[in-house]
Amino acid sequence: MPSLEDITYARNETVAAVRNYYQFLTKMYLDEAKVIEPPPEGWAHITTRSFTLDKSKEVINLLRHLPYIKSTLNDTVDAEGAPDCAFADWQDIFQRGADCRTIRIGTEDSSISDNIPKYVVGLTCGGGYNPRFLLDVKLGTVLWYKCPGGISDDPSRETVDDDPYDHCSEEEAEWRAEGQTWSIPDFFAELKDHFRRLNFVPLSSRKVVHVWKISPPDYGAMLAGVQDIYRQHGWPDLERYDKNECLKAVAKFIGEHYPQHTP
Repeated sequence: MPSLEDITYARNETVAAVRNYYQFLTKMYLDEAKVIEPPPEGWAHITTRSFTLDKSKEVINLLRHLPYIKSTLNDTVDAEGAPDCAFADWQDIFQRGADCRTIRIGTEDSSISDNIPKYVVGLTCGGGYNPRFLLDVKLGTVLWYKCPGGISDDPSRETVDDDPYDHCSEEEAEWRAEGQTWSIPDFFAELKDHFRRLNFVPLSSRKVVHVWKISPPDYGAMLAGVQDIYRQHGWPDLERYDKNECLKAVAKFIGEHYPQHTP
């Protein structure tokens, strides 16, 4: 189990980890056109002058160079990058110019945002049920706030050995203690592992659920059927996996047998 002393932050490595994760999603279910890349010099409109939140220059520099899963006002539901999870499209957030409080509630959490320091930024954006992934450019970590027990009790990647009460204020330590923390590369590797194991199950090119979801009795049977379809199409062997045919088969299976759960 790594300690904080074993971990360092590097912007280029962080950008590469996010990009690699999004590319992985496009190989399984996500439409490639949904992933947008910054120009070589970064998103021009993401600057310290245009950013009204109290975040560090390093956070803003990171957001300037990240790729994003595109969010548009015309989409009924943004494409999810993890179960029930919309990733924050920070270049879109900057262009919309939302007020600070709305941004912090959407990308952090209304109950803890006042105690999140300026070197921590939310990677996701949405309502109260949207997972909160909090990236720390000072420590080089990602914390999953209120991480589900199915993941935190048996992570596939080593979590960080850290007692936040040793180095944080009590208010900050309280929310950190309610999450599970990984190094940045290990966090994204953890998510990919759950997709490979089909603990995370895409129901379409936009919708993803997890196997620990509290749901009606028939939902479990539906998920089992969808998992079988992914395996029948070669998943997780990317050399054999046929994304387009698999998604068609999933849509047909849900539409014919579980139309009440059509995503």
